Amino acid sequence: MAHMAHERIRKNRERLTQGPIAHSLLLLAWPIMLSNLFQTVYNLVDTLWLGRLGKVAVAAPTIAWPLVFLVISLGAGVTIAGTALVAQYTGARRHEEANHAAGQVFTFTGILAVVLAASGAMAARPLMTVMGAGPDLLDPATSYLRIIYAGIPAMFGMFVVTALLNGVGDTVTPMKLMGASVVFNIVLDPLFIFGWGPFPAWGVAGAAVATIISRGTIALFGLYLLFSGKVGIHVRPRHLRLHWETVKHILTIGIPASLGQSGTALGFSLMTGILARFGTAVVSAFGIGNRIISIMVMPAMGLGQATATMVGQNLGAEKTRRAERSAWTGMGISTAFLLSGSVAVYFLRASLIRSFIADPEVIALGVQMFAITAMAFPFMGILQVIIGTYQGSGHTVYSMFFSLFRLWGLRIPLVYFLGFTLAMGADGVWWAMFISNFGTSVLSLGFFLSGNWKHRVIKEAPLPIEPVLANVSPREPIIEETFPLQR
Repeated sequence: MAHMAHERIRKNRERLTQGPIAHSLLLLAWPIMLSNLFQTVYNLVDTLWLGRLGKVAVAAPTIAWPLVFLVISLGAGVTIAGTALVAQYTGARRHEEANHAAGQVFTFTGILAVVLAASGAMAARPLMTVMGAGPDLLDPATSYLRIIYAGIPAMFGMFVVTALLNGVGDTVTPMKLMGASVVFNIVLDPLFIFGWGPFPAWGVAGAAVATIISRGTIALFGLYLLFSGKVGIHVRPRHLRLHWETVKHILTIGIPASLGQSGTALGFSLMTGILARFGTAVVSAFGIGNRIISIMVMPAMGLGQATATMVGQNLGAEKTRRAERSAWTGMGISTAFLLSGSVAVYFLRASLIRSFIADPEVIALGVQMFAITAMAFPFMGILQVIIGTYQGSGHTVYSMFFSLFRLWGLRIPLVYFLGFTLAMGADGVWWAMFISNFGTSVLSLGFFLSGNWKHRVIKEAPLPIEPVLANVSPREPIIEETFPLQR
């Protein structure tokens, strides 16, 4: 078993640090793209089943979701640190240190998950009140949020498994786990929502229960793989005892990533509130357009995450030039994908909007939206890959800056200036979207060209792994105490 796992690591590392770059990137990216598609199906299935109960059942998870996403961002940031550290240690052929980093991420994320689950479950009702849930929504939305928050450890478990396996270059196993989770959720949803057979009819709460059971069961199996040594990571009990220097470094990498994701969530929530002042038709066109854009950028998101692994492993192997070529290749493929997508969306925009809604005003607004924003698709592809590059290298302060600058530095101020001050209305919103994507892409490319990401965030010399890593002297930390960019 151990021999097979080591052989898998060796093949992955050789493919990522020596093989054809474009081929390796695409092999890494397609399972991530499929996993993202599975996630979309996850949410769609919940909506379809709940839609049979009426608009209140659909609205309850919708109003709760921003609060769920904010909490998810905290766990996602820590696991991004896990991807970077595991990728760089694997590229450096320092497998025990990769296992140690994985164990530290697992333990710290587990503690964080328990704290968030307990506090979130108790605060669910006040939070729903703050969110403005009306009398008809308050109880079902509170029940949904309380169950989801209580199940945060299950959700974080999936994040940990996915991030650590991505770090060693295995994106297929997380894809299979996510696919199994989706199938499980499809089966459980009607059982708990409608009370089929011996199951209770829990309505909206049933959808939350189905989500937690399906994610939790698959997460447990994924963790079994990590602890069994059957995959590229082999976590042992000695890796679980927290080592403060390692935890500090995980937080140095993870906190900016969390802030970037949570700031993005808040930004889009504020954007939706601003758009409401332009009327329901504009909000509808924006909502439909965003769904289409989310599908279009899936290849870029997959390539961004694949680039993070490639960059991390090659920096770990001290192959800086290959890491840079990997990033350029990712940008080239992503741009080609989204350039084709932008052309298709531009010419098919009326049909695409019409497939969602028959309202003539919304269709007209959507057509105009894509006449402007479709031009920015290729730049969005560049941005996704550059963000992946900075995450894979461990320099997440910059990836956080790009994400926040796009929304808070450009888009939201431009919506106010163009939409209200210059009285451009909805067209001002669409131009704000285009300018923010184009401008942030150009800015991020300038930072990328500076080469400030070309530094490993692991200690240059391997450490002795006996005695147990948790007891290594603070004078010989496992990884750097300080972020290279802070020097």
